[in-house]
Amino acid sequence: MKNQDELIAQLAAILTAGDKILATETGESQQKSLVSEENFHDFRISALSYLSRVFGQDSTYHQSFKSEVTHPTASRARRGIGILMAAQKDLRGDWLETTSGAITRDVLTDMLRLAKVHLDLQNFRAAAIIAGAVLEKQLRNLCLAKGIKIFNESQGKAVAKKGLQLTGEAYKRQIYGRQENKEIVSWLELYDTAADSKNDVSSEQVKSMVNGVLGFLTKIRY
Repeated sequence: MKNQDELIAQLAAILTAGDKILATETGESQQKSLVSEENFHDFRISALSYLSRVFGQDSTYHQSFKSEVTHPTASRARRGIGILMAAQKDLRGDWLETTSGAITRDVLTDMLRLAKVHLDLQNFRAAAIIAGAVLEKQLRNLCLAKGIKIFNESQGKAVAKKGLQLTGEAYKRQIYGRQENKEIVSWLELYDTAADSKNDVSSEQVKSMVNGVLGFLTKIRY
């Protein structure tokens, strides 16, 4: 799986940076040994960005790294390397195909059922907002699995790409055709319209969107 190999290679590069940090270790005892502060923070930022992008900010890997790898000491760097090695082991398995794939689709399908409930209750804006959120999440999953970056780099920070940018890049990579991209763009625009409390959306528009997103969810695999 090409994307799996790319993600593993990216993680291997971060692990190599971690090993190089340990080469700068100085101090009398292992607990008090310091490492290069500049290299440590570069390592920490790179690792957190990677774990957030691949596993999500709420994942155990990201949360553990964020709380444990805090100071430029050899012991903290080793903890970080250990967390990354555990993540690497997960990636070498079937994480992309199971945890980030089928399970997520089940959750998103359940959310679309909720959108249909709101549609039946004539809560059209709520239905459109839920369907739009599902669509953006599906686009992120799809782009991640196909090796498309889901973040922009801005002043050293990772900023999540918007749905319109994601679908544009997915279309350029020929993950789906022109008609599918056109429909997705229209759904995302309806999502933005519904999110603006000043605007109304029609029942037919929302019904078409909810059914369309459900079809996209089941048709496009990653």
